[in-house]
Amino acid sequence: MTQEATNLLPSAADSAAAGQAADIDETASAGQTARPRHSHARAAAPTERRPLWDQLFHRQKSTVRIGDVSYLDGAELTRPQEMPARVRAIMFAAMAVAALIGGLFLTKYFDQILNEPIRQQQALQENLTREVSLDLPQIAQLMPENDEDIMTSLSEAGLTLYERTPVGTNPDGGFEVIKLPPDMTVEEAGLMYVKGIDRLAAADAVRLLKGAWTLDVSRKAGTSMRVRYADFDSGSIEAAVQNAMQAEGLENAKVTDSGVDDSGNTYQAGTVKSDGEKYTWRVSVIDLSEVYDISGLPNTAFFVGIRFSA
Repeated sequence: MTQEATNLLPSAADSAAAGQAADIDETASAGQTARPRHSHARAAAPTERRPLWDQLFHRQKSTVRIGDVSYLDGAELTRPQEMPARVRAIMFAAMAVAALIGGLFLTKYFDQILNEPIRQQQALQENLTREVSLDLPQIAQLMPENDEDIMTSLSEAGLTLYERTPVGTNPDGGFEVIKLPPDMTVEEAGLMYVKGIDRLAAADAVRLLKGAWTLDVSRKAGTSMRVRYADFDSGSIEAAVQNAMQAEGLENAKVTDSGVDDSGNTYQAGTVKSDGEKYTWRVSVIDLSEVYDISGLPNTAFFVGIRFSA
C-alpha cells in the first residue's frame, strides 16, 4: 500500500474520535427527544358569552385568553345577523313607550297652543258676567267710629273679609281689610294675593277683583278712610265716577274740584256733612290696565278710589 493510500484511510484515532462524536450526537438527540418542551402559551380558555343585559348596554365583548394576551372572540362574527327575539321585543316595547310619550307631549303642546286661549277667553267672559254684590261700605257713617267698631260692623254684615293689616297691629292706629267676592274663600284669595295680582291670568284677576274692595283706615294725621275697587260694569270713566258717588250718597254733594290729575285719574272732589260732621271727599277713576299689568283685561275695566278725610 502506497503512502498516498495510507494517507487517505482514516487513522484509528480519527475513527475513534468520529465514533465518540456520533455517540455524543445520538445521546444529545436522545436527550432532546426525551426532554419535554416548555411553552408560554396556555390552552385556549372557553369562550364566555355575554348575557343579554351586556349586549344591550355595549359592555366588553367576549374574549379568548391565550397566555397573557386576550383576543376578541371570533364567534362574534359567525353569529346570526338577525336581532335576537328578546332584544327585538324590548326594542319594540321601548319604541311603543317613546311613541306614546311623544304623542301625549304633542297633544298637550297643541292643546296649550290652540285651545288654552279659547278656554281663557271663555273663563274671562264667565267671570265678567257673573252676578256678585259689591256691598260698598258707607264711609261717611264709619268716619266717627273707632277701628274695633268698624271691623265689628263689617263682620256683622256677613262679608267675607281678609285682614291685610289687622286691627291693633299699627302703632299709629288704623288697619287695612279686603272684602272678598262672596263666591271666594279666604284661602283662595290669599293664595292669589300672595302670588301677586299682576301675575294672574286675566280670568283669575277678574274673578278676584269683581265684587271685592279694599278699605284702608289711617289715623296718623287725623282720620282718613279710602275704599278702592275694580269696576267692570259702568262701561266708561264718567259713568264709573257717577256710580261711585251715588253708592256713597254723594250724588247731590257739593263738587269743588274736578278734572284729570297728573297721574291720569279722572276725579271729582268736594265736601259733605254727615251727622253734623264735615268731611272732604274725592272720587277718582283710571283705567284698570294702568294699575295692573295684566294682558287681556277688557277696555271697559276701571280702578276706582273713594276717599273721605276729616
